[in-house]
Amino acid sequence: MSGLCNKPCPALGIGSLWGVPGGHFEGGLSYQVFLLYHFAEIIAAGLAPMTSSSSSPSAPSSIGTRIRRKLSDYTWPLVWLAILLSAGGVSLRAVSVMTQNPPLPDCSQPALLSSGSEQLLCARASVRSGSAQALIEAIELVEPWQPSNPLYEEANRLMNRWSKALLGELGNMAQRGDVRKARRLALRIPQRVAIYPQVKSAIATWDKEWATGKEFEAEVLQAIQAKNWTGARRDLQQLKILNTNYWVRTRHDQLKERIDREETARRQLNQARKLAAEGADSGDLSKLGEAFAIAQGINLKTAAWRDVQPDLDQWAERVMHYSFRKWEEEDIDAAIEVVQLVPPDLAFTAEAQDLLSFGHAQRLAGESLNAWTPSYGQVYNLLEAINAVQRISSSSPFYGEAQERLKTWQHKLDDMVQLQYASTLAQVGQRATYEMAIAKAQQITQERPQRVQAQTLVSHWEKEIQRIEDRPILNRSVQYAMAGGKANLHKAIAEASKVEKGRALRIQGQTFIAEWEDRIEIIEDQPLMTKAEQLAEGGDLEAAIVEASKIKTGRALHDEATVAIKGWVDTIQIAEDRPILIRAENLAARGSLTAAIEVASQIWPDRALYKEASTSIAIWEKERAYFWSLQAPAEDGYGYSNYADEAAADTYNNIYNTESFIDYNN
Repeated sequence: MSGLCNKPCPALGIGSLWGVPGGHFEGGLSYQVFLLYHFAEIIAAGLAPMTSSSSSPSAPSSIGTRIRRKLSDYTWPLVWLAILLSAGGVSLRAVSVMTQNPPLPDCSQPALLSSGSEQLLCARASVRSGSAQALIEAIELVEPWQPSNPLYEEANRLMNRWSKALLGELGNMAQRGDVRKARRLALRIPQRVAIYPQVKSAIATWDKEWATGKEFEAEVLQAIQAKNWTGARRDLQQLKILNTNYWVRTRHDQLKERIDREETARRQLNQARKLAAEGADSGDLSKLGEAFAIAQGINLKTAAWRDVQPDLDQWAERVMHYSFRKWEEEDIDAAIEVVQLVPPDLAFTAEAQDLLSFGHAQRLAGESLNAWTPSYGQVYNLLEAINAVQRISSSSPFYGEAQERLKTWQHKLDDMVQLQYASTLAQVGQRATYEMAIAKAQQITQERPQRVQAQTLVSHWEKEIQRIEDRPILNRSVQYAMAGGKANLHKAIAEASKVEKGRALRIQGQTFIAEWEDRIEIIEDQPLMTKAEQLAEGGDLEAAIVEASKIKTGRALHDEATVAIKGWVDTIQIAEDRPILIRAENLAARGSLTAAIEVASQIWPDRALYKEASTSIAIWEKERAYFWSLQAPAEDGYGYSNYADEAAADTYNNIYNTESFIDYNN
């Protein structure tokens, strides 16, 4: 220490800082804090002489003096900071130790719990899940306690609360239909709990509800068995009067679905039997094929499916006998066609199985030839057909024919694989790949089975090459047309005309040409149409009609001009004929109906107001006929007498008691 202090260091201890006599450490801090503070005292004591001697002119270095002065300024703040940090860490550690919970007991082994408090603690923890099993286990854990147990009252209080929660959970369980489990758990509730009467009542309610539901269910099932679908649905509605969700919703929906399923299956069975009977009576085996198809669609879970099995066997036997007979008559194609009606799993003998396999192989092989382009599924079907006929033994009567078909199908398979490879090349969509695909398909010669399909694909790919070649031509023509103007449209038409007849894009090119020709005609005729519209707006309709009529038939704007001309002609005719119609209406208003009719008849059928005039004439004619009917003379022995018009007018006036100006002749 002599190197740091030129005089004895102050004998200060941490005890003196806290006011402890003699510097004894009794403040509760650790020994490390004491050492830290003591080390800070030493540093402060050592720096003090340096500070006091810094003013001496004989100091060896002014820089060192300034450094020591700065360090001495920060000594005590650093000391207090260290003290505070140490005290805070010690305080936090003390609080953590004081507030830390004691270790929990192992509730997974109730037998090892040593005290009632631990058992109660485990019981409280287990019921937090809210499950019925946890609640009953908690109840049974504290139920054996005797009144001498200090926790007996607390356990009783908790057991009553848990029993109430358990009863509610068991009620939910019964509502879901798990009555047996709910009943079993309810019987484990101790009799000394406060709600035990409610438990007994709940058990009785569950039992009664379940018994009633089973009775209703039995009635529904009995009606289903009797095929009484109306009665089954009527009995099903009885479940709605119950109070359990299981019966009202779950079981009700299940039984309803079963009724619908059984009714549909029974209807399918009856339909299949009807078709089979019609086929047997008429000899039309295609009806049997329809019967097989319908019967195979019957739901496997229904009673109708079990009932249809004997019918399927009978129908299959009938078809197989017919197919064998056709085979013996050497009508092989007919035999194979007929046997395809039978499902593959209904063959009885080995020969029947061979014929059935042969027939279905023929169907698979035929399906693979119907598509325009081969697919992997079609190749797979053909492979299945080949495998089916390969399983026909050499001792079978169908072996020879099967081998001939096998050879043909193998050739078809080779061709289809080759066409599939060519199609894969063509899918790239480039001219070179199309040419490669064409070359590959052309290797299938004329005598090969897939020659027609190969030629169809070749034709299609050649069209695709033509599209690739001609597409730039149409693109250039479209660019010309988009520029607008009559000259550019002529360029577009000339360019699109380069696509020759028979080419893939010829129709599209001609469509573009027709559209652009219309646009040219519009450009040429639009001034005429615009001038006509201007004349019409100025009131010179006749001049507008003359101008619009210059647009010839077949031109793009001819229809528009025709519509406009008709409108202008109608306007002129209305202006000409409206006074005539007004004059006729005035005559009719004065009672001169005959004169009004004659005036309105001056409007001819091709005029704009003809329909309106015709309607008015019809009304006036009916009115005139009515007036005449009022003046008809009484019938006598010589027929009817004719009165003069003046007398008729007088009689009319007498009837209506008004002054009349009606003139029936004028």
